[in-house]
Amino acid sequence: MKRTFSGDEFDTNADGLVNSNSQMTDITKKSRSEPALPSRVVHLRNIEASELEVVQLGLPFGRVTNFLNLRKKAQAFLEFDATDSAKQMVDYFTSMPAMLNGRQVFAQFSNHGELRTDPTNRTNQQAHVALVQATDLYETAQKGGPNCVLRVSIINMLFPVTIDVLYQIFSKFGTVLKIITFTKNDKFQALIQSKDPIGAAQAKLLQIEYSKLHSLTVKFNNDKSRDYTNPTLPSGEGTISQQQELGM
Repeated sequence: MKRTFSGDEFDTNADGLVNSNSQMTDITKKSRSEPALPSRVVHLRNIEASELEVVQLGLPFGRVTNFLNLRKKAQAFLEFDATDSAKQMVDYFTSMPAMLNGRQVFAQFSNHGELRTDPTNRTNQQAHVALVQATDLYETAQKGGPNCVLRVSIINMLFPVTIDVLYQIFSKFGTVLKIITFTKNDKFQALIQSKDPIGAAQAKLLQIEYSKLHSLTVKFNNDKSRDYTNPTLPSGEGTISQQQELGM
């Protein structure tokens, strides 16, 4: 009979393998020198993140079916529905290091072929809620919809307006998914995508117009643009290319 585990029961040994109560699960133990073969489970190291952020790291590469966030160990495990998705994530993190909360996150295949967790455990139930929430936000951000993108123009700007300031202001009206800032005709402007038209409609009370765009394509997470559903995007100067695509 196969055992199931809660996130609290898991520990990691020197090999980066997951144990339960200091005992290996029935998954075959690999030697320290032998690299893990491709599997549906990705092992993340040097990560300090919330459950939502852990899931968001994997969603750009495919459907995440389960995960464990071992905060005390600064490690996490993501299970995908397909090995190809896990391989894309490992390859991406190997070629382009990802930064999250000031830390470089490392990704490798886990020696586990799957994550078996106890659905009745409170920790795992909370993790499932985070998984559903992160997946919903990511899919909504990709699809977009009418009146979900606002175009903001700031006239007579008396102090610098950053993405963080815009996020703080517009988060009061709903969930902010993406922001792109740019300068046009000597005016600082921003495109802000919210989760739904209701939040955008409330924010429109600030005399802000709707954009014709249904969704924003953000290629870089930096001081000019930000995708709050995809922390894996590289930092880079994407303003020019994004403005060209948006017809600015």
